[in-house]
Amino acid sequence: MNLYELIKNVQHRKRFKEILLVFSEHEFGYIISKLKLHGHLPFKKRILNFISREKKVSQPERLRLAFEKLGPTFVKFGQLLSLRPDLIPKEYVDEFEKMQDKVPQFSFQTAERIIEEELKQPLNKVFTSFNKKPVASASIGQVYKAKIGNKNVAVKIQRPEISKTIKNDIELMYRLAVLLEENIPELKKYHLKEIIHEFEKWTIKELNFKIEAYYAKKIAENSKGVSFLKIPNVYSNISTEKVLVMEFLDGIPLHELNKIKNKKEVRELIKNGYYVFLKQVYIDGLFHADPHPGNILILKDNKLGLIDFGIVGRFDKKLKQNSLDFFRCILNNNPEKATDIILKMNISSEEINKNQFYSEFKEIFEPLQYTTIEDIKTSEIIKNSLSIINKYHLKIPIDFVLYGKTLMTLEGVTLKYYPEFNLVNESKSILKKLMNHTNFFKEIIKDSKRKISEYKELADTFPETALEILQKAKNFKLNIDIEDADVKNLTQEIERSSGNLALGLIIAALIVASALVKTSTATYIYIAGFILSGILALWLVHRTIFVKIIKKR
Repeated sequence: MNLYELIKNVQHRKRFKEILLVFSEHEFGYIISKLKLHGHLPFKKRILNFISREKKVSQPERLRLAFEKLGPTFVKFGQLLSLRPDLIPKEYVDEFEKMQDKVPQFSFQTAERIIEEELKQPLNKVFTSFNKKPVASASIGQVYKAKIGNKNVAVKIQRPEISKTIKNDIELMYRLAVLLEENIPELKKYHLKEIIHEFEKWTIKELNFKIEAYYAKKIAENSKGVSFLKIPNVYSNISTEKVLVMEFLDGIPLHELNKIKNKKEVRELIKNGYYVFLKQVYIDGLFHADPHPGNILILKDNKLGLIDFGIVGRFDKKLKQNSLDFFRCILNNNPEKATDIILKMNISSEEINKNQFYSEFKEIFEPLQYTTIEDIKTSEIIKNSLSIINKYHLKIPIDFVLYGKTLMTLEGVTLKYYPEFNLVNESKSILKKLMNHTNFFKEIIKDSKRKISEYKELADTFPETALEILQKAKNFKLNIDIEDADVKNLTQEIERSSGNLALGLIIAALIVASALVKTSTATYIYIAGFILSGILALWLVHRTIFVKIIKKR
């Protein structure tokens, strides 16, 4: 394949060759050959691609390593895929969860330049002090600790040229996706272009720090009544698309929970964590959807702190109801209803074998028959459900997937530090508390009552309406209004043909009857029958032939 025709831009072509080379180094040369792009690899690499070598690591691991070597865009892509067990097989999700940002730190001088360009004033005029060493470095940006007055702040600075790099890489990813689907038909079922499109939308949002600032402020506003949760304040007046200044939260990351020796405090923290999550989902309809242990901090006085609001989920009333119904299916061991809920949320047009889909869901729920509620691992059911959704290539709302993934992450941490914690019972208890303090569940009850009222009204009027319809049908007074002219013509033609058929049957009946009458003494009836048959036959000829001639004119 001619790379010059495929990619016009010289810099893009150079980067594309680099991508091919990295995939070749990680033993994906056979795929490059299928794409007919092996001619763009160095000769030595082409030779090695034909030599059979023992694969010491799995394909998912090799793909993760390739993504990490290709830099920020591919690292972000892998991290997004790790949140989507509904899109890719489980073994890839598990591997991409290990994805690490192996990007070099950019210098303090670069950080200072970006801050001053964005804020239009010298750094020392904005901050009382500024630590030159970053406290965190990732694919999108770096975080520094600074002071405004006597308050500690976190300053997140976007990596230079990262926006341009990501946009260029995404363009090449689209080209690669097209080639993969054209040359490897079995990959079409994964809808690669759609996955990249979704990644593009998420990443463009993440590159705008103003969006993250908005979500942080919104979640803080929603959390005002929760005494054990801290959301950092945003300094909006000195935050831009490339610089985000927030209150600095000093605490222990959740994955270091073992540092807290008081078991009672650990249990309290975990219960509070679930309360926060369920409140954000079912009451606020806006939840932190990237709860990896580094984004959840344990602060002084046993409070929880949330940071990094780049990925959030949204739940409207419909999703709230569907997720509650799904949760209820787990409690009641009802795989059939759970299947219906998933299919109701599915927006894919692909046909599936519903009986087979139900059978596989039934297998997920089977352990519930001999397991007590206390032993139910909700995360296992959600994980297996998402695997089946992936297998059948269903498309369900991303927010529902983020909800499931967040629940799985929280339960994973819980089982490690508080194994006797029962998510099902605790969730029921938390939801009851929330029900007493909010209107959401009242709205659901009100909604249900309204629907019951509508169904009752329908049931009351149904016999009368049905009788009326039957009466009209009996009296040939049932009319159907059709707007489309072609359908009207078709209806008229059917009616005319039906009339002709009926008339033909009457003529045939008269002829047969007249022939039978001829054998009796009633000769005048015989003659009258044949005369009437003849008149009707002439009328039928007129209807079928003469009318057609007029229509043609």
